[in-house]
Amino acid sequence: MKAKFLVPLLSLSIIGGAFFSNTSTIHASEDPHGAAKLAVQEFFDAMSEENFAEATELVVDLRYPSTEKQISKYEHYNSVSDFESMKIIEASLKDESNVVVTFEGNVSGIESKNEINVKKVNNEWKLILGDDDPATIAALNAPEFTTQAMVDYYSFTGFNYGRAHYTINSFSTVGNAVNIIGWQYAGTQYHADVTYQVAQDSFLGWKTIGESEPVYGNSTSAAGDRFSISLTGVPAGSDYHIRIVNWATVPVDGAGNVYTN
Repeated sequence: MKAKFLVPLLSLSIIGGAFFSNTSTIHASEDPHGAAKLAVQEFFDAMSEENFAEATELVVDLRYPSTEKQISKYEHYNSVSDFESMKIIEASLKDESNVVVTFEGNVSGIESKNEINVKKVNNEWKLILGDDDPATIAALNAPEFTTQAMVDYYSFTGFNYGRAHYTINSFSTVGNAVNIIGWQYAGTQYHADVTYQVAQDSFLGWKTIGESEPVYGNSTSAAGDRFSISLTGVPAGSDYHIRIVNWATVPVDGAGNVYTN
């Protein structure tokens, strides 16, 4: 009797008559929960090992107009986050093509629990990072990346109802309040109605910090007419911007200075 030899099922797969060994490519035919978690772990590993070109291949990230800019920003994200500390907790299925992976770790200097959306794209699982909002793209693609720890200046013209905008320059703080002195104007027959809030640019996308502060009414750039607000609940960290939303039904103009300690 001839001896029978069994080929372990986990070592080789036969597809269309060809043999394929295991690779790091995550295919959609796998269990969605496991495939999504594997995709996230591969991204964490690539970032911690400073394989930034490989990391860009594992994601869909429309915040950056070129791979060179994306890699440059990922290098920065790696310098402020500890990707070796990231630990996957669970994965929940939204549908057969979308999974939410929950993890905890040091993101932009803050120990926190976060979620990543992972989606099946062209038969592979990709992390969906950031957003493609024009305001996001404008804020994160300034000609030069600058950090201004003591003071930052912003100005805006014609902000429409309900849209979020972000200051271009980033700033850092040691954990004290972020103060804004500025002005806003909606015209002689209308009142400006704007909220201001701190938002942090992380590899995941925008993360709002603390409560938004509403400022109602028109003001001018005259020294005695400007508004002054304090945004609290902002931990020590970097890559902060101001998130500005106009709630008036007409366009609003404005400008201001941002102060930190």
